[in-house]
Amino acid sequence: MLERLGRLFARRRWYVIGFWVLLAALSLLLAPRVGSVLRAGGFSAAGLESEIAFERYQQDFGSPGSAVSIVFHSEELAASDPVFVEAARAALHPLNQLDYVRQVLPFWDNPTQVAPRGHTAYAAVVVDIDDERAHRIVPDIRAALAPIEIEMHVAGAAAFYEDIQSTSESDLRRAEAIGLPFALLALLLVFGSLVAAGVPVISGGVSVIVGLAAIFLLGQVASFSIFALNVVTLVGLGLGADYSLFLVSRFREELARGLSPEDAVAVTLSTAGRAVLFSGLAVMIGLSSLTMFEFMMLRSIGIGGTVVTIIAVLAATTLVPAILMVLGPNIDRGRVWRPRFGVRDGWARLARLVMRRAGLVFLLVGLFLLLMGAPLLRIRVNAPDAGVLTPDSESRQVYDLLSREFGVGHIAPSFIVARFEGGALGPAGIDTLYRLGLALENDPRVVRVRGPLNLDPRITFDEYRLLYADPDQIADPYAAGFATVFTRGDTVVMSIEPRAPAASPEARGLVDALREYRDRHGLDLLVGGGAAGLSDFSDRLYEDFPKAVALILLVSYVVLLFLFRSILLPLKAVFMNTLSLAASFGMLVLVFQDGWLANVFRFEPLGYVEATLPVLMFALLFGLSMDYEVFLLARVKEAHDSGSDNTEAVALGLERSGRVITSAAMVVIVVSLAFVTADIVLIKAVGLGAAVAIFIDATVVRTLLVPATMKLLGEWNWWAPGWLFRGAK
Repeated sequence: MLERLGRLFARRRWYVIGFWVLLAALSLLLAPRVGSVLRAGGFSAAGLESEIAFERYQQDFGSPGSAVSIVFHSEELAASDPVFVEAARAALHPLNQLDYVRQVLPFWDNPTQVAPRGHTAYAAVVVDIDDERAHRIVPDIRAALAPIEIEMHVAGAAAFYEDIQSTSESDLRRAEAIGLPFALLALLLVFGSLVAAGVPVISGGVSVIVGLAAIFLLGQVASFSIFALNVVTLVGLGLGADYSLFLVSRFREELARGLSPEDAVAVTLSTAGRAVLFSGLAVMIGLSSLTMFEFMMLRSIGIGGTVVTIIAVLAATTLVPAILMVLGPNIDRGRVWRPRFGVRDGWARLARLVMRRAGLVFLLVGLFLLLMGAPLLRIRVNAPDAGVLTPDSESRQVYDLLSREFGVGHIAPSFIVARFEGGALGPAGIDTLYRLGLALENDPRVVRVRGPLNLDPRITFDEYRLLYADPDQIADPYAAGFATVFTRGDTVVMSIEPRAPAASPEARGLVDALREYRDRHGLDLLVGGGAAGLSDFSDRLYEDFPKAVALILLVSYVVLLFLFRSILLPLKAVFMNTLSLAASFGMLVLVFQDGWLANVFRFEPLGYVEATLPVLMFALLFGLSMDYEVFLLARVKEAHDSGSDNTEAVALGLERSGRVITSAAMVVIVVSLAFVTADIVLIKAVGLGAAVAIFIDATVVRTLLVPATMKLLGEWNWWAPGWLFRGAK
């Protein structure tokens, strides 16, 4: 069927090219607007305790609305200085004219919004826009603020995600500006001609443009995370160029054998094109597994990556054959140099050398990969905070300022929401809250506790009972104010500022301790806030991760089973991929957790690996790495089906695919390394992880471990029960 399709695309080449030109032109109108459908966050899911706690708070206290903080700072003036206050008042005044601003809560009405040192304060701007879209109004708020003489910043989650989006778009432009020229240079080194090198670049570029347009259209009915932009572009550019390179290489090989352009296109699509289809299917299996997760951030990357992979496969199997038919022998026009090595360039000799010492090579390479993957055993994962941005971004600078002036716990406090029969300030409530508050105030992990029974450490339990004897008529105005803020009927809320950042083990340990205290005393109490949200996110993520891994491995095995019609070859392919990915993950732990080469890659070590990174990398790289396994084993199977024994088939397969695989890997590595220049640590890590994994996979694994393993397995490589493929052609 693929051979017939190849002839059809060859004969209708101008229709095919015209279709893609029209599609690309329409996509150019939509792709630049993709940022308008991208959303912030995506790290929450129904059923998480931190989410339920916030929902209970909204139910009993009302929705607090999304808030944007306006931070004021001066080393010379105190926040209480009239000049400081008047400057802040003047800056904030225009915000009341914005339609979506519900209210502005200034620091001069709330002492907790002034830092202990007295030189930093913030106002809270409450807006009628949900958290996922609040980042879109940040530029308007920044523009509306009146200019003043003292230092002023826009802060909060909305500002953080606005900086993430603008930085992501800047990273993408930089990566494209670096990646495309270097990819073209790499292709020139491979093919030696501008025309041949240009075909994969065209295919990759079209895949990205059409993919971004598709995301814009899908974004009208589904949510897409701002983190999806760079990952989807990397996949589209890398796969589009990769698949086209395999097709162009096979086309040139068939022309060199004396076939006509039409016959060469037909053979190319029936051989390399078939491998592209199965390879694309492997990538889609990996990426689509991300849709199993409840978090919008991962689901959107899974959907976007799957869509752009489909587009890359379609471009490679329709547009590229049409272009090749138009070019014909002119594929080598624009010659800038002539490679000295042809089809026979030493790969067969390497394969035979490896197979002569197959057991030793298998042990040494396996040990090397296991040692590379060893750091994975001590991996620490955590959800991201402002540390994913570079120190020169405004959100990171104001985060550091607030951490220094207010303490890290003030930025992302934890909170509890509890219900008590007989009223929040009834006898049971007062007894429980007093003991819990006392325990928290004596906990070295806690800086401050705010609640109705934490007015002053000098107030005793009996005095609190007297103070709240009649919750409806509290005589002391200070206590009455706290009761109004922190209680509603049977519900009470307490705010807890941890001493360590929300992403730290100490803050997570405090959350665990609160929940253990709740369970031990049988309380109707929920824990939410910064550390609780990060902890719940990581826990739920890694509850679902094993299911995603199992799905990827199982479905990949079944797909390869039908491609190679062998029981052991797919099993070996899955094992090899897992081994090379483990080595890549070990490198990520050394770099991003331990800080190796942090100065070279321009980032500050997080002390942990961002929680979504292993999940994202496994889903993405399992399929990408499978590319080379598929193309190598497809050529080995061709040789074996033609009558060669196992050893000779492996040698011939590596001889015919080794240079092409290495060349394709070089292109993907170049594209991936372009994303290492990103200012967002997550994108930087994806780029570096992809480059390392592909390098290991295309060199150490494919050239050494695969031939050694296939030699050890011998003819068992090709065994399958007779009944399994009976009747299959």
